[in-house]
Amino acid sequence: ATSTTVALVTTKAVECTGEDVDPWVSGRYITCCDGLQSKLAHWPGSATWHYRCVGPDTASTTSAMPSTSSSTAQFSGEGSGSAGEVKILLWNVHWQNKDTRALAEVVAANHPDVVGLCEFTASSESMAIELSSATGRPFQLQPGRDYWRGYGTDIFYDVGKWEALEGGYKKVSCWGTSGGDRAANWVVLKARDTGKMLIAGGIHLTYCSNGCTLTHECELRGLYDEFKALKVKHAEASIVWMGDLNRGPDTTLFRNLLAGRLGMFSSYFKVEDLAQTQGNTYYSGGSPIDHILGEESRFRRISGGRTGQGKTGTLLAGADHFPVFAKVMML
Repeated sequence: ATSTTVALVTTKAVECTGEDVDPWVSGRYITCCDGLQSKLAHWPGSATWHYRCVGPDTASTTSAMPSTSSSTAQFSGEGSGSAGEVKILLWNVHWQNKDTRALAEVVAANHPDVVGLCEFTASSESMAIELSSATGRPFQLQPGRDYWRGYGTDIFYDVGKWEALEGGYKKVSCWGTSGGDRAANWVVLKARDTGKMLIAGGIHLTYCSNGCTLTHECELRGLYDEFKALKVKHAEASIVWMGDLNRGPDTTLFRNLLAGRLGMFSSYFKVEDLAQTQGNTYYSGGSPIDHILGEESRFRRISGGRTGQGKTGTLLAGADHFPVFAKVMML
């Protein structure tokens, strides 16, 4: 067998990764050299999916979506059950947590199809790689999530199950927003087996010790306005959204969301609590504040709640929240 040695390029004391080289080859991510971009694919002659730094022509013509044969051969991890079933996982991982491998191991134990991460500030490419490795399924970050704009819910999805049609990410800031800017995330996914459409989104609301309903309603409108626009283009799609709301199910804000209201004069779509979590999702205790909500009459809930991982009073893989999930059938 022959061996090939690849080297990183050092130009003017700035280290970068050269063409056709994996930017993770050194064990840490080193940005691609000028004119190149990182691309995740199942490259010809490679046994696994990985990133390479490539030129724009290669990036635009090389599909990052696995074929049926390569998906079966390379990614045999367990997904959701019958056609139409979807398992969604939400987890606030703490803004200082960079241990993508430990996070991926916790996520992988639940076999989700869609993953939402709040307060995620680590490398999204590293997270996608670790999720793919831990689950045995090819995960990617939603389209449109570029540089960090605020605390939202970053969405990763199994590209063997879903085709991403579009996505976005925007800053949300209102009077009363504190602890950093907030952000709204969204992605339109089409199931490869059934063709059914899912609009998945999320946000992380400001923490207010005694509640700040007006601020929360304003922040949520930033997300809901995107949903309204997407439903014009994708009327048949079902909406599911998730996030750390910093409010429990017994609060006015939560009850109004179920009823389709954001404030006295803002009427939107009704939602159902798909997770129906019992007990604390913040590690030290309290009411559940991390939620997964779905458009009314669009899903049949199968199961949901805490994943069973984590012990009150102890961080879980560096995260100060515990993950929650919802397994549903798309109707």
